Amino acid sequence: MNELLKLDRPMLILMVGVLLFHFGTYMVTPILPIILQAQAGLSFIQIGTVLAALAISFQFGSIFGGFLADRIGRRAIISLGSLLVALGYIGFGLFSSFVFLVLMAIVIGIGNGLYAPSTKAAIAALASKENQTTAFSLRGIAANVGIAASGLMVFFFISGTSSKLIFWIAGAIFAILAVQSWLFVPNNCGNQPCPELPKGSYFEVFKNKPFLVFGGVSIFIWALYAQLSFALPLRAAVILPDPEDVALIWTINSIIVIFSQGLVTNWIIKRLHPFTALGLGVFIIGIGVGSLYFASAFIHLMLSAAIFIFGEMLILPTIDSTVSQLSRADLIGIFFAMANVVSGLGEAGGKFAGGRLLDVGTTLGYLPWLVYFSSGIVLSLIVILFLRRWQPLNQLLQAAAEKPNGPKHAPKVRHAPVQHPSHPFNNWVPESLWRKRRPT
Repeated sequence: MNELLKLDRPMLILMVGVLLFHFGTYMVTPILPIILQAQAGLSFIQIGTVLAALAISFQFGSIFGGFLADRIGRRAIISLGSLLVALGYIGFGLFSSFVFLVLMAIVIGIGNGLYAPSTKAAIAALASKENQTTAFSLRGIAANVGIAASGLMVFFFISGTSSKLIFWIAGAIFAILAVQSWLFVPNNCGNQPCPELPKGSYFEVFKNKPFLVFGGVSIFIWALYAQLSFALPLRAAVILPDPEDVALIWTINSIIVIFSQGLVTNWIIKRLHPFTALGLGVFIIGIGVGSLYFASAFIHLMLSAAIFIFGEMLILPTIDSTVSQLSRADLIGIFFAMANVVSGLGEAGGKFAGGRLLDVGTTLGYLPWLVYFSSGIVLSLIVILFLRRWQPLNQLLQAAAEKPNGPKHAPKVRHAPVQHPSHPFNNWVPESLWRKRRPT
């Protein structure tokens, strides 16, 4: 609470926005595949197409969102993104045909893409003050509080009601977020005017070979990561009498993250090379999604999700912090935008492929789950055996720790930790979720 009180008003507004964003999003996300199947009558492939359209449009929104946020400021872009998401969810409540659902998914995806990098960049700019070193930690707390509250909202107040009500409530939440952002988020880039970006700014990203290679591998990681939000609800629709109860699993997952992330960070992430932690996380996620094959009750779904969330706690801080270190301080919004493009590509491809896999699984039940588990093994080996040993990427991460003009509170890398000299990144401390930074 003391750390929260140190934040000034603009940062508090951003944190409230993060909470509302995740609250509105996760009212819909856990049960959207169920609604599309049971009430809209879509097939597995069509459901995967709707979700893929959302993810693909997210990447295009991210491209423009990051660029515009750096060029004209964050307030307008955050507000516009929130408004588009509101309109998209209201559209979900108005339309039920496949074509219109795809169009509304595109609107939501673009809105999410505008919002996400703009908010991250705004937090990064405001967090450069001495009393805001825990801003990203508080962002993680706000996000998980929103996710936890959304699951309870669906379970206790919305479960069993019309799907239209869910979409309209989510739309109203994002409309409130749009108004709040327009009225209270600063109109500039922190305390400084927004920088004038060269026209070829995005080419700077494509000149960064380590970032491109890391992004290429990350696409497949995100494709596997996307399977839980797609496969778990559809599995719940088969084995649960009231499939919408699956929303409660996201609440449980958020509580697990809130109480466990610090332990995972201190006992695992800080003791391992970051890409070893990343590879371990990918392997665990593969186990979590693959184990859904054996689920026959709510408790089994919850255990599979808990396994998955443990892998997530290893993956997300590593990916976000690596992007921070590979980015340029003056183009941080664009690097975050391109990172969102990568996640959007992976999620889109993963959900489309997941739809086809589950469709095949209606006749060959074990195949999708075997593919998920095998993908976790293969990707973890690629991360540990290739990324961990690839010198250009390692050298750039090491150099990032020494740049005086980097993001002030970006994660740092030490060349030779005292405790384990053989681990060049042992003291690599992600500035993400709610972990405390050690002095660098």
